[in-house]
Amino acid sequence: MWKKLLIVLIALTGTFTVGYAYYNLSLDAATTPFQLPKGAKVVLGKYNNKEIVWDIGNNNNNGNYVLMSSKPIQEDFSKYSDSIGCVRSYFGGSSSYSLYSDICPNTLIDNEVNKIALNAIELPLMNTDFFIPTYNEIRNNGSLGLSKNDRAFKDITYYINERGAYARSVSLGWDRNISTFLQNFSKDDFDLRLSDGSSVPNDDCIIGMFEHYYDQNGFTTDVSNIRVFGTMNKTKIMFAANTAYTDGHWHNYSIDTANLNENNELNPNKLRIQSSLNASLQDIKYKNNSTQKVVKNSIVDLSVNANMGTNSIISFILYNEAGSDIQYYKLGSATQSGTNDYSLDLTDVAVGKYKVAVINEEYDPSSQLAVESSAISDLLPLEIVEPHKLIYSKTPQSGATSGKEYEFSKNVNAGQAIGKITVNPQGIMPLTYTVESNGDNTYQNFELDGLDSNNSSSSTSLNVKIKSNAPDLVNGSLKAGAYQFCVSAKDANGDPTTDTSDSKVCTSFTVSKTNLTVAFADPNQTKKSITDAGTGWSETASTTPNTGTKVTYSVSGGDTYLIDIDADTGAITYKGNGAFGKVKIKATADDDPATGDDNYNSAFTEKEIIIYKQVDGSVTPHANSSDSITPTFTATDANVKTNGIIGTIQGTTGTPDNIGGSSTITYKYGLETGGDSSLFTVDQSTGVIKTTGNLGVQSYHITVTVSDKWSTKQIPVTINVGVANAEDLRFYETSAAVNMISQKSVKVTDTNVSVYATVKGSTNNNPVTYKIKDGSTNIITINPNSGVVTINGVGTVTIVAEKEGGVGQAKAVAELTFTVTAGSQHFIYTDASGNELP
Repeated sequence: MWKKLLIVLIALTGTFTVGYAYYNLSLDAATTPFQLPKGAKVVLGKYNNKEIVWDIGNNNNNGNYVLMSSKPIQEDFSKYSDSIGCVRSYFGGSSSYSLYSDICPNTLIDNEVNKIALNAIELPLMNTDFFIPTYNEIRNNGSLGLSKNDRAFKDITYYINERGAYARSVSLGWDRNISTFLQNFSKDDFDLRLSDGSSVPNDDCIIGMFEHYYDQNGFTTDVSNIRVFGTMNKTKIMFAANTAYTDGHWHNYSIDTANLNENNELNPNKLRIQSSLNASLQDIKYKNNSTQKVVKNSIVDLSVNANMGTNSIISFILYNEAGSDIQYYKLGSATQSGTNDYSLDLTDVAVGKYKVAVINEEYDPSSQLAVESSAISDLLPLEIVEPHKLIYSKTPQSGATSGKEYEFSKNVNAGQAIGKITVNPQGIMPLTYTVESNGDNTYQNFELDGLDSNNSSSSTSLNVKIKSNAPDLVNGSLKAGAYQFCVSAKDANGDPTTDTSDSKVCTSFTVSKTNLTVAFADPNQTKKSITDAGTGWSETASTTPNTGTKVTYSVSGGDTYLIDIDADTGAITYKGNGAFGKVKIKATADDDPATGDDNYNSAFTEKEIIIYKQVDGSVTPHANSSDSITPTFTATDANVKTNGIIGTIQGTTGTPDNIGGSSTITYKYGLETGGDSSLFTVDQSTGVIKTTGNLGVQSYHITVTVSDKWSTKQIPVTINVGVANAEDLRFYETSAAVNMISQKSVKVTDTNVSVYATVKGSTNNNPVTYKIKDGSTNIITINPNSGVVTINGVGTVTIVAEKEGGVGQAKAVAELTFTVTAGSQHFIYTDASGNELP
């Protein structure tokens, strides 16, 4: 019956779970000692020469850690032996009953517990000997401060140092149905009582066990597991770390608390025990300078004052910025006596703000047992940052022609920005910059804006600009061509010592040539008669821009044999020898060769020159005229009445309408205003001259014209009505009256200019007078009596000479085409003394 009861008790057991979590140590590094979290596993002592792993069941029990072996030191252990004074309890309350059990003292269990051995280092840690706990020690709110979740294995039972009975047996007498209590892993549905009669709550995970009993089936010995408890002084524990953290690498520091009461020994921690070792962190140095900031993967030196122990080493601990949580741990190098520098490689440590500490600890790779160490040193701040990274971006300013980034004279002038350096990440400011070669010397044209006298800046953005004294400036602008440069930067610690792809950026770009425009001063077609072409002239053009440029001239098409053009000046020389035609000239703009530069894209423009044969013509008087040359009529002739025919104009020679095509010349006829023109008309097509009214006795003077497509000829006509012909008045080259002329050309700079007209062999003493036909004075003025000319400007006018006739004789009139040209200037170079130079 009781055996069945025990089986029921065991069958009713179940499991409960504890959540998994990793516990990061929290402490005030300046004031709070190192503390192990509840649930941590530590290695302490040996049982049967095997190191024991313990759970921290409570980390604040009156200044002690409560230790519970992570696994039973013995499983399926029987505490029964008839040699140790076991107490027999009869189930019926009387020895007459055949069913009974034997309840034994803990002698056999204690013997096993006493086999746990501590070394000399570990002994001072223990505030109590190892023990099997009583119910009052482990119950909820018991003296060990454990809850049932702290102390209950998830899947097995173990002995506690407690005997009790079922409620009804207590009422019948304590010695009836006495059982040994076990820590179970699920609640119990039976009413258990302690020896004082107090009840054990059903949900407290305590069950009873009959160790050795006799029933109808004979003798049965039950077993359970031995789990050992202990208390350990907190203040003597300086540090602990996972037993795997002994490879000299950085480890993300954490203490696994998820396996509390999991019946395993996963992730145990090796204890560091207070000893006479010491370690004082005095400074963090980088390149022999104190520092609080380095780039990731740097190597720093820690200045530490320490004493030497047996196989002692200086190890490194990184806390968070607040100094409350340990982030990293690394086993270091052998301790040296006194103050020394210890190299600390920060490779694989994440960027962030930390506080650094050291610990002087013994190192025993052969065991996971506790070792001696110093206290954790004071903390010093250290920030680890990403190294700076430079990014270059082109930032051409506005002004360049569409489709071009950079263009000569447009947006690459001295002082202008051509790019930007952006720093991200920033690294350790300030950064010291260098503009350096990217394969040639063009880097000398550039500088960074905003640097101090040490070429440093803490700005995250800097403009790259063109130096004011850049060697490749032409008229204040970078000349066209390819440019390349690099920008490198070192941080405040002088890193990197060798440039990286992040600390040095290189670029190249091209300054495009500027497009020139070129235009002739007179872009219109130039028309010159063969006679006029015989006097040289110039066709000039100008460029935009005009600095550093030059225009060259050439004959580019048409009747190229007609002219030559000076390549440098544009001066035209007619060489057609009386020929006429069309010729095309070109003005090409490009860099002035004298500069040696190539900053412009060449451009050209063209224009056409027409060399034409001057049209000519004559007036044939009507057949009724008494003179075959000068229309001469009597006052009664029908020719001098209204609509009478005076004569006909006929064009001769000239230039074909389509030069280089057909030979057809179309003539047009006209009548100029002035004089007596209001009394006559001219038919434009036939050239017939008619009267508009009746003419009186006198001489009439008109000017008729004959024109082809290219030129016009003025023909003075005198019409005599009832008077004799006028004398033959002519203009001559000089007053010697040798060479007759019909046109005269002078330069605007000429002086002592005059004209002369006379009638050879005349007996008429009337004087010759002079005037400008249209009365204008902007080109010249003329003395009416002497013919002396005063030049006022450039252009062409008609000078009229007149001489009154004798009695019954018409007035003589002659005309001269007078042209003033600009001519050419002659520059004389002189030295300081006035001597002419070649």
